[in-house]
Amino acid sequence: MPQTLIPTLHHLSHSQSFRCLWVLEELKQAHGIEYNLKCYGRQMGQAPPELKKVFPLGNAPVLTLETTNDEPAPTVQIFPGVLTEAHLILRFLSDKYGQGLWDVADVDKNRDGFFQEFAVNSLASRIGHLVVMETPISLLPFGLSSLVTLMLYPVLSVPRNAVQNMFQLLEDALSPEKPFFSGSKLGLADVNMSWGVDVASQRGYFNSSKFPKLQSWHEAIQARPAYCRALDLGNGYDLRRFGADKHEKISVDKLYGLGWV
Repeated sequence: MPQTLIPTLHHLSHSQSFRCLWVLEELKQAHGIEYNLKCYGRQMGQAPPELKKVFPLGNAPVLTLETTNDEPAPTVQIFPGVLTEAHLILRFLSDKYGQGLWDVADVDKNRDGFFQEFAVNSLASRIGHLVVMETPISLLPFGLSSLVTLMLYPVLSVPRNAVQNMFQLLEDALSPEKPFFSGSKLGLADVNMSWGVDVASQRGYFNSSKFPKLQSWHEAIQARPAYCRALDLGNGYDLRRFGADKHEKISVDKLYGLGWV
């Protein structure tokens, strides 16, 4: 049956919209789904103003929908043919195009639901706080950044320790019988979890030797052909500096958007 609803991903470099691009590549590989991609580069660390023409808040990812027949684009959220919020976009793509690709066994449904929420509301949120705290320091000259880091170590150690406890929970949840956070097979919980673990890995929050099962899971995710193709298409996935030049100045009021828009 011809595809009558064509999604376009408005993707921001070095951001969480990467996982939406990855999923679109998985759908293209599995089911031949057609989609369009529009990449936006960051300006002073932030999304460019033209994204506000797509969605009023000017954030990313945004998924727009176009029909190939005379039917109007559906209103899935609040605007016709426009979806935002990465985890909701993923759910829509799975429901609309997945054909059961990420459906989990009944016994794993509660597990999958828990880890989807944990990935978005706990892990990504905690790591986001760390990024906001540390990014101003990383933009300082080397000697000064080391001094400030030392001075703020007692403050930074609290969220860092909290993240380690979260990694331990994730480590304990994986087993030969359930090698994925969705259970016995890859699911949306794994896709959502990839963002927080990608950030933690690139920024040095994650000690792979301490969490070997989580490291094996991460390596398996990164080895997927669709993930690799998304890296090639996405115009950068630098989660240490989010594509900023080492001499680029980013104002504090813009830091909260780094990677989380």
